[in-house]
Amino acid sequence: MTVRIVSLHRYPVKGFPAEGVARARLEPGAGIPGDRVLAVSDGTASPVPDSWNRWSHFFALKKRPDLAAWSVRTDPDGTIVLVPPATGARSPAAEAASTIRIDPADPSSRSAAASRIAARLPGADPSVVDVLTAHSAAGPQGMFDSEHGHVSLISLDTVRALARADGRDLDPARFRGNLLLEGLEPFAETALVGAIVRVGEARLLIRQTIERCTATTVHPDTAVRDLNVPRILATRCGHIHCGLYGEVLTPGEVRPGDALVVEHRSTDRPLPAGTGPRSLHVLESSPLEDGRHHLRLTDPYDWFAAHWQAGRHVRVHLTLDGEPRWRSYTAVLVRDSSFSLLVRPRGAVSRALARLTTGDRLTVSGPFGGLTPDALTPDALTPAAETPAPGPLTVVTAGVGLTTALSLLPGLPPETPVRLIHLDRHAAPGASTSVDALRALAQGPGRDLLVWDTGVRGRPGPGDLQEWVTGASAVVVCGGADFVHAVARAATAAGLPPGRVHREAFTSPADAARLDDFAPATVVRPDGSRLRWTPESGTLLEALEADGARVPYSCRAGSCGTCAIRVDDPEATAAVQDETAQPGPGRILACARVPLGPLTVLGED
Repeated sequence: MTVRIVSLHRYPVKGFPAEGVARARLEPGAGIPGDRVLAVSDGTASPVPDSWNRWSHFFALKKRPDLAAWSVRTDPDGTIVLVPPATGARSPAAEAASTIRIDPADPSSRSAAASRIAARLPGADPSVVDVLTAHSAAGPQGMFDSEHGHVSLISLDTVRALARADGRDLDPARFRGNLLLEGLEPFAETALVGAIVRVGEARLLIRQTIERCTATTVHPDTAVRDLNVPRILATRCGHIHCGLYGEVLTPGEVRPGDALVVEHRSTDRPLPAGTGPRSLHVLESSPLEDGRHHLRLTDPYDWFAAHWQAGRHVRVHLTLDGEPRWRSYTAVLVRDSSFSLLVRPRGAVSRALARLTTGDRLTVSGPFGGLTPDALTPDALTPAAETPAPGPLTVVTAGVGLTTALSLLPGLPPETPVRLIHLDRHAAPGASTSVDALRALAQGPGRDLLVWDTGVRGRPGPGDLQEWVTGASAVVVCGGADFVHAVARAATAAGLPPGRVHREAFTSPADAARLDDFAPATVVRPDGSRLRWTPESGTLLEALEADGARVPYSCRAGSCGTCAIRVDDPEATAAVQDETAQPGPGRILACARVPLGPLTVLGED
């Protein structure tokens, strides 16, 4: 099916609604003409006039949902017209009187408009509100979220599939795209990253996918936060990306009905190295004798190598029966941007991975995770007032969980004493390539390995588990959720503080708890202010953001650890989605947790 442009849109004033355009001439280094020409500063910072500034300097939907109720148009002479929402029935004369006209090139026009806009935005301080443009003599530049001029592309097929998967309507206008496309397979646009495409007369380099924020929670018609789109993306897709950024290489006109044609699948031009979803190549796909499956992948743009540390994991993303699916896997046998995954083909996703063949492509995000050698040093594990624990680092794994040990061990300093315990079925030497790889890594001074063959000895009891972890400086455990919890209980019984127990349990996304399972609770912020959390507030990250906090984040999916915040009692929170990053002692992942009762946030960074 041919991929075509359905409609074109621009956003003359950053954060305010779109206007449709019949055609646009794209130029290198810029977006659609007239896109983000103006931005309205809110006084939180001192923006630089006639230059690009960060989004946080301005009024934006993620801060003010009421912006969606305004209307915007650009007149033929370039004047931008803003009409505030009506507070009731009003006459044509009153409508005309409320209309705000702005000449982007005239500083006095922008200044006069600023005071009128502030008067129409409840709570705005007219003394600090200003209307700025990013245009300069050097050329056109919109006040985009990034300094790099771009055109955004949204696949309507992906938006529809995401809506079907979640069972709710999802207006594509939430994603504020410039070019709305139709004809791609759902979620297939990530494979275009790095491609050079022709759209109408213009040529674009697809630079990256677009990470979505809470601006998408606002309904474009009602101006009400009614749908937690980042959470839908995180739980359904395992990432929070939707849409593409394209850089214009060759100028030309585009209009609805024009086709998008891929000219080159890859580029040697530099691309931003992120952890968002992109298409990796399958170098090898082969079954192992122990029933597992080995996948060898490579990242053609070296984004993996830019973010890799031993112990980290990736997420794989597939579309099965028209619905998005994802799972987390530890990356092992890493060489630059090539790495392996060990998969046990049991569920729909793992069986689909085992069917991949050499030359296929697979969408992967990451690497993610805080369970790295740096987090396991004596200094990292020991509070300033304590003496480092003298015992060995104890790594306890079961089944495919051994990938954590295979990933961590090459990154640990050789002088680090390590005790390894691995549980598996039929694990005699020669019976399992992956277990034999663990035996090879365990060779050397200070390394001690116990392989517990459950096919011969059955499952270990609580006493066995406690014996294994007693005397450890720290414990790392990876396997099924029940096994991880049992080892964690044994570590507690052996006297290890919670901060010295690092766990990874890659559970199915379907196991995530629903927000409406939890009762309202009070959260005290570091400044002493209180907010009332309810299921409608979303995760702690979303509740804090809505209350004005600026908690740093990246994946919003429990993988990267960026949103880890300090709280008085981590046990007074509950996970509502898969957590694979390590927040550290006394911290929780704000994007993945909700309060179980009164909770005090000690630090929001």
